[in-house]
This record gives sequence, structure tokens and C-alpha cells, in this order.
Amino acid sequence: MRLLSKTFLSVLFAVLCGNIYVHAVEPTTKNPITKPNVLFLAVDDLNDWVGCLGGHPQAKTPNIDKLASRGILFENAYCAAPLCHPSRTAVMTGLRPSTTGIYGNLNWFRDLPDLADWVTIPQYFRQHGYKAWTGGKIFHQAHGKWSDPVSWDHQYSTKTGTAAPPVADRYSHGMHDEFTNPIIARLVDWKAIDQKMEETPDWKTAAGAANFLKQKHDKPFFLACGIYRPHLSWYAPKKFFDMHPIDKIQLPEYLENDLDDIPPRGHAMSGDAFGVIKRHGEWKNAVQGYLAASSFADACVGHVLNALEQSSYKDNTIIVLWGDHGYHIGQKDHLAKSALWDQTTHTPLIIHVPEKLRAGSTAIQTRCSRPVSLIDLYPTLIELCGLPKRNDLDGRSLAPLVKDPNRQWPWPAVITHSPHWHGTNHAVRSQKFYYIHYRDGKEELYDADEDPNQWKNLAEEPGYEKVKQELKKWLPKTNAEHFRSDRPSTK
Repeated sequence: MRLLSKTFLSVLFAVLCGNIYVHAVEPTTKNPITKPNVLFLAVDDLNDWVGCLGGHPQAKTPNIDKLASRGILFENAYCAAPLCHPSRTAVMTGLRPSTTGIYGNLNWFRDLPDLADWVTIPQYFRQHGYKAWTGGKIFHQAHGKWSDPVSWDHQYSTKTGTAAPPVADRYSHGMHDEFTNPIIARLVDWKAIDQKMEETPDWKTAAGAANFLKQKHDKPFFLACGIYRPHLSWYAPKKFFDMHPIDKIQLPEYLENDLDDIPPRGHAMSGDAFGVIKRHGEWKNAVQGYLAASSFADACVGHVLNALEQSSYKDNTIIVLWGDHGYHIGQKDHLAKSALWDQTTHTPLIIHVPEKLRAGSTAIQTRCSRPVSLIDLYPTLIELCGLPKRNDLDGRSLAPLVKDPNRQWPWPAVITHSPHWHGTNHAVRSQKFYYIHYRDGKEELYDADEDPNQWKNLAEEPGYEKVKQELKKWLPKTNAEHFRSDRPSTK
């Protein structure tokens, strides 16, 4: 009897283990079976103001929309934390903030003894024969310690964003000295810049990924590309501001007394930045700036996707596009992230598996309404690419939903935000409800179908106690202590 090849046996094993996306082609010398490649696209601070999600009627994101029409758009995807570093740490490690103790932006997960040698997504792929390259912001920074160089074979781009306008042209809105938060005061600005799109660091990051896709590679690859805009400040080439004329700008839906039924911890998260902007009559300019920066980010994403489409890898590359969290542009009197409402926690997520890799898929539609979490990306990619399963991750694979977006999915998305040194705050998004539990026991509850703007807090209304009790069951049973290096130095 002819001996079966090792390659064939590995494919057979993956199929028997339930891997639904193995490209089961009989191996030959001329046509060896290869593992799927991964194109991992992250966009910083991108909320649901993209065309395919309908978060704002004037969003212009044709490239992301095109990808959504080809892949599975998760309409109800949520971050693990509504802040850059804890969100990205959760994605890349597969561990929740309540597991790691990484709740803020001032601590590094590898400084924790238990996580010093933790294997991240790209490391795991490298351990299984992949080449892992990165450019731009994937971890919390694009360079240095916080880009996690140990995770990658190569970092091809270490700069982000766009150039700032000349110093004399910055903060022309006149509000700089009125913001009480110094970080907000430094970052809140928007301006069309003269820098050509091709000269911006974000475009160069996209171009680096595009150039990678033009090359011949002797290994399957995990290619990560992180676009920094629309992270503040909202500086983008003039053409993108011209796409959103200021006299045509529509403001997001807004309720004047929205915070009247919000607990004190919610008020504290809201901050005062939007009040300053509204008082100065700059709201439309802020909306224009965010829309322009998002359209610029979309163009960068499109440059990478076009390169893939023209490459020899298009039929064997899984694409994942995600935003690290959402962003408020005035809703609930908030202009920032760092809150637990839907506008901050809801994020774009698209997974595209090429047709030739869809063995066993029954997916006809390209949208999935089930609530999912970015914490699920690590186990999802493991399963989609046929790698050995890890049992020490907090998330669960979304591969079944990629195969069948309508299948039953009893699990909610859980979000954690703990900006201070004691207590944790969580949100739980089920198919029907959105629940917030603050560290002092105060609550918010919204009907996600009937009240997508979260204008009516049902937590104190009669008849919802059973709903709250069911949602509370999903709150983390334990919350890791805040990693103490996050405490600002007193020196």
C-alpha cells in the first residue's frame, strides 16, 4: 500500500478535528498544499461610521464596504476594552483585561511575570511555519518595546498617521486652553493638510504591505498592517476633507438630556471635552474631521486590498479587518473613547475567506448579527488556518459563524473598562440587550433593538430584573488586580 504523505495526513487530521476551511487538494510535486496566508488589517479608533455599518449617513469608505460585501461583516462586534492598549493586548494575546490586569495605556503586558513569555498571535503562527511581518500600529505602538519586536520576523514600517500642519495653523478652533484633560488638549484638533497622500506615514505603511504582497515568499505569511487614522488628531490630506464639505455635514443623532438617567460613574466617563466643543460651535467641524480621517484610512486599506487582489496570493489569503474600539463624536455628551456605551465599544470586524478555502461553508449572506468580541480573533484564525488548538485562550472561535452566519450563538460580548486603581466596570452585549455594570453596583440596561442610541436606561424599570440577572452571569468571576506599573510615578 502506498504510504500517505505527511501533508495529506495533516490535512486529514485538520478535517477530522472540525476545521472547516482546509483547502483539501490532492498534493502533488507541482501543486503542494499550503496553509492559508493571513492579512491582518487594524484601523485605530474606527467606530461604526463606515458605509457598510451605517453609523453615519455621510461616511465614505468604499474599500471597507467592498471587503464587507465579499466577506462576513460582523454587525455586532465589540472590543474587549474601549481603550487602545488594553484592547490590542487582548486581541494579540487572546486574554481579557480581567485576566491580565492590563486596563490602561501605561503598562506593558510582558512586564508581568506571568506574561513575559506569552505567545501572541504572530508568534503562534511563526511557531507553525509562518513568516510574520508587521507595519504601523498593531500592538500599542509601531516601534520600540510596545510594538513587541519579539512577535515578528520583521517590522517594515515604524511610523504612523500623517504630518501635522504648521504650528501656526494648529488649534485654530480656539479651544486648546479650555480642555481640562491635557491629553485631550494636545490631541483634539482637525485640519486639512498639504501633505500628499503618498507621503503620509499611514500610506507608506499600506505601501509596505502592498510591496510585501508583490514579492515571492517561500512560507505562508501573517502580514499585519496597522493604520493610525482616524485616531486623533484628525489631520488628513485636503482631498479627504473635500469629500465631506462642511456645509453639508450632518450631526449624529443627539438627545439633549441623555445623561439624566445615567449613574455617576457614567457621568465621570463622559468628561467635558464635548461640552467645550459644543459651546464653541465646533461640532460640525469635529464630525467633518473624523469623517475625513476615516475616508483617508479607508484609502490606505484599499491600497493594500488592491495589491492583494493583483497578487498570486488572493485565492489563499484570509483577510481580517478590525478596529480596536469605537469612538463618540458627541453622543452622550462625549467626545472620546474610554466609556462603556455602544458607540465606544462597537467596532468594525470583517473576515473574508476566499472561495477556494470555503470547503463546507453554507454561508450565502455576508452579514452576521450575532454579538462577538475581538477577543475571539486569536482562536478564530487558529481554526481557519488549521493550526493546533489552544486551550488557554479566553475567546472562542468564530469560524462556525464564518461558515454559517445564522447559526445559534448563545454567547454575548463582554467589555471591560477600568480607568482607575480600584474596581472594574463591565458591559455585556447579548443579542437583545446591552447591560452596563459599574464598580459601585450601579447599572444601565438598553434594548438593543428598540433603542440603538441607548437613550432610555431600563435598569430601574420594573420587569427587567430577570434580564439583568441573566446578563450578570457573564460578568468576569474574578478581575485581575491593576498592574501596578500603571500607577504614575510620584518622582
